[in-house]
Amino acid sequence: MLYSLHIENVAVAKNVTIEFENGFNILTGETGAGKSIIIDSIGMILGAKLSREIVRQGAEKATVIALFSNVGKQVYDLCDELGIEYDEDDLFSVSRTITHDGKSIARINSRTVTLAQLRAIGAYLVNIHGQNENHTFMNKANHILLLDEYIECENELLEYSKIYSKLTELKNEITALRELRSQGDMMIDILNFQINEIESAKLNDVNEEEKLNELRTRLRGAEKIIKQSNNVYKALLRNDSGISAVYLIEKAIESLSKLSDVEPETAEMIEKLTSYKYEITDIAERALELSSFEGIDDPEAQLQLIEARLLLIQRLKKKYGFDIAEIIKFKQEAQEKLKSFELGEEKIEELSNEYKKLYQIALDLANKLHEIRIIGAEKLSQIIMDALEFLDMPKVIFEISVAKNEKNGKLTLSQYGIDDVEFMIATNVGEELSPMNKIASGGELSRIMLAMKSAMSDKNGASTVIFDEIDTGVSGSTSQKIGIKLHDISTLTQVICVTHSAQIASLADNHFFIKKLEVEKRAEAHVYRLDDEQRVLEIARIIGGINVTEKQLAAARELISQSAKLLNK
Repeated sequence: MLYSLHIENVAVAKNVTIEFENGFNILTGETGAGKSIIIDSIGMILGAKLSREIVRQGAEKATVIALFSNVGKQVYDLCDELGIEYDEDDLFSVSRTITHDGKSIARINSRTVTLAQLRAIGAYLVNIHGQNENHTFMNKANHILLLDEYIECENELLEYSKIYSKLTELKNEITALRELRSQGDMMIDILNFQINEIESAKLNDVNEEEKLNELRTRLRGAEKIIKQSNNVYKALLRNDSGISAVYLIEKAIESLSKLSDVEPETAEMIEKLTSYKYEITDIAERALELSSFEGIDDPEAQLQLIEARLLLIQRLKKKYGFDIAEIIKFKQEAQEKLKSFELGEEKIEELSNEYKKLYQIALDLANKLHEIRIIGAEKLSQIIMDALEFLDMPKVIFEISVAKNEKNGKLTLSQYGIDDVEFMIATNVGEELSPMNKIASGGELSRIMLAMKSAMSDKNGASTVIFDEIDTGVSGSTSQKIGIKLHDISTLTQVICVTHSAQIASLADNHFFIKKLEVEKRAEAHVYRLDDEQRVLEIARIIGGINVTEKQLAAARELISQSAKLLNK
């Protein structure tokens, strides 16, 4: 249950702490006192989207901290999955802070979590019923989800969903193949042309274009390379005049050798010159090699061939990819498409046979779900009818319609099976059943929702259920009966209810009063837990208004006494 709620700087709630208890908790107060702030604050720690305007003016941030006890196995299992530490013997902490610039930080047991993680865990902690949920309840698309939640068919639905997912994949694959096949011979001709054009180019080396560009650069400078490399060879090693660098070094070595018997230092000189001679000879020979284009007799003719090859590659790149690797990949994909065309009919037949088998399995599972839903719908409809009779709607007929979806005489599968589920109602005697969202009034809808919540109270995963002004549109004895039904729900799960009804307030196990005060010329909401006498005063205020009379106080005491008897307290 929600054990404690601490609120700082959320609108008019500057510093509020509420310690709830198990059972039926009531929040009352004058209009504008801040009751909605309490609900918004709880929504905040559940991951609701809130604007930065919720931060109290002048404050840097707004913070809400909620402490829960006995949160249950589902929460602990999810914490294990998310890697959040906890102590089952300790309180479970959830907090969220929103700064004045709109940034949000959420924590669970001091561990920072994402809003998605906060919402996932929050779903098992608190369930808030307000006007927004009425709209959800009215939406026909949600009726099948509510019915499935009641009948607890998770295993059957999971088994069906796995098959349905495979069916969807198969259907998409078959559709794609049929669309491809429908394009016919024209597409086959196009693919064959593309494949042949690429294959005729014989693109076997993904680096060919780079190599050709390098060779083209050399060939374009062939004349210059030949001339200058030959000049180097002649200057260093051999030329027509016979005088070269090597020749002159040899002459120098010869002269130094004649001095070796009188000058010992000449030996070192001779050694160095000999080394220079070999290095210069090597350089000369390498320079000469630059002038020879191996395997190319006519560089100019070869250059023309390279230009033509590069032009071909450039043309293929424009059509099939930004480089040779992409062109080859395009060809491979075209070959696969062509193969699909050639094997298309055979593949479609194979997949279609597989689809038929899976469809029958899915249909059998969907029919099984249908039978479960039929039984569950009858039970839930009767429970809601009984609850509505108690809530002063004895003439109302409520029925959950479960019909098989058919189109052109064939059953239609969806992600939830073959069922079309809709809540139907007749609010007056003699009227035919009609969709609930077309005729239910606000007061009727609140009671129908309450009846549904009552039926689902032991199935909803949340340990705390909050009702925000469930009494809207009703009064008198009906309000009292709504209170009794809420109290019944509170025997199974903690209930927190915001109300303006004296009848509902008189049934509370714990009564909290919200009052807006002026402190240092600023409005502040304060929350007080009422004792027995304070409860009498508050209920008298609800009954009579601003100036409470002795008669109203007596009426309040009588109402509380009567409620205690109704609850057998």
